[in-house]
Amino acid sequence: MAPNDDSRESVASADDGDELLSKTIESDAVPVGAPSVAAQRSSRPVRKSVSAEVAKKGEATARRRAAHDDVDPRTTPIQFARQSVDELRKVVWPTWPQVKQYFWAVLVFVLIVMAYVGLLDLGFGWIMLKLFG
Repeated sequence: MAPNDDSRESVASADDGDELLSKTIESDAVPVGAPSVAAQRSSRPVRKSVSAEVAKKGEATARRRAAHDDVDPRTTPIQFARQSVDELRKVVWPTWPQVKQYFWAVLVFVLIVMAYVGLLDLGFGWIMLKLFG
């Protein structure tokens, strides 16, 4: 590396030519505290500096209960029934072949779990009889 006569400009390179040349010029420098060129082009927000003042709202944030006081949480039984029917109309019901397939899948799974728990029960019962029997 050999610096040029001008102290504001330096060039660095490797003898084998594999490294890239880097050049720094004082006019390209960004002032301290200013957003970089990449930050100016980015859509991401720029972090505020520590010395930036925070603007006051002027009023307290409303409580959740105060914000929801105007809504009546109770419904009549007739309104509840109507809403339930409306929701059931939105349901995508399975076809008959799907119901049969799900039935057999659940039945096989339940039988496997029953056999597993039954074998555990027999095994622990046998151990208890040997230990305390």
